[in-house]
Amino acid sequence: MVNILPVASGKGGVGKTSLSINLAILLAQSGKKVVLADFDLGGANLHTLLGLKNNHAGIGNFIYKQTDSFESLYQETGIPNLRFIAGDCLFPGTANLGFFIKNKIVKEIKNCDADYFILDLGAGSAYNTLDFYLLTYNSILVTTPEITSILNAYSFLKAASFRFFTRLFKAKSEERNFIQEFIQQSTAGVETSFVDLIQKFSEVFPESGAKACEEMKKFCPQVIINMGNTVEDLEMAKRLRNLAQKKLNITVEFVGFIPRDSELPLSIARRKPLVLTNPSCKFALQAKAAVQRIEKHSYGYNEMYEMDFEHDDMEELSKEFSQLG
Repeated sequence: MVNILPVASGKGGVGKTSLSINLAILLAQSGKKVVLADFDLGGANLHTLLGLKNNHAGIGNFIYKQTDSFESLYQETGIPNLRFIAGDCLFPGTANLGFFIKNKIVKEIKNCDADYFILDLGAGSAYNTLDFYLLTYNSILVTTPEITSILNAYSFLKAASFRFFTRLFKAKSEERNFIQEFIQQSTAGVETSFVDLIQKFSEVFPESGAKACEEMKKFCPQVIINMGNTVEDLEMAKRLRNLAQKKLNITVEFVGFIPRDSELPLSIARRKPLVLTNPSCKFALQAKAAVQRIEKHSYGYNEMYEMDFEHDDMEELSKEFSQLG
């Protein structure tokens, strides 16, 4: 079974895409069959960093039914064991996926003949980004030790936790209606948190709440701190972990602390991934250590995605929840 490995970030500029590329290469070098897919729909640029031309069919072709299989989208990278799927932002509206096309994409990912399928997601917490991020329980979140980046990473985890919890219940169910009413009351000025939601929900729906809490325990995002420099930067990582535990009641695991490397911007400009041009540099060595930790997990498929529910009300709920503390 393919290991699905989504990679996200709370904001842009944290090095998520370049890190995704280098992690994919390192996995391929370890003998794993890897597919790296550009899921920054509407802003795809991963091909540029790989040194590939934007002249191959991509996700947009699949979305607009110019192909009915991912097989025609696979592009050889020249790196053994690593294939690539372009994001293809040439089609307007690619980022606005409907429920059925999203499910078709997920089916193609599940059936992929690879050891790892890595999704380089767009920055931020758009509801499609969150759905792809939640395809597995241990997806990767990339952040930097800057306070704004840490807070954005927390906001992303908050939105992901909310969507994870809400998706456990069908649209228009009593449980979903309770969640919506809770959020509407919260946005009216009552200070609250995700933990408050879980507590009050469990009081009203003891059986559903108990099952949902057990499912929530499976959600354990993996965090990579990128562009680190000092011991103080590690303290910022601890702050994120404490925020997630206190306000979201979820556990995050740190799988990488990647130092800032002056060679990385040059490798991006030259369109040659740094782990290939200088495999002994500090960036490459720490990225390899992160890959070794990543390989210890199994990244299967989150079966919640199979549930028969509507997504129509989810985007509005996500926007409202982003206002919570």
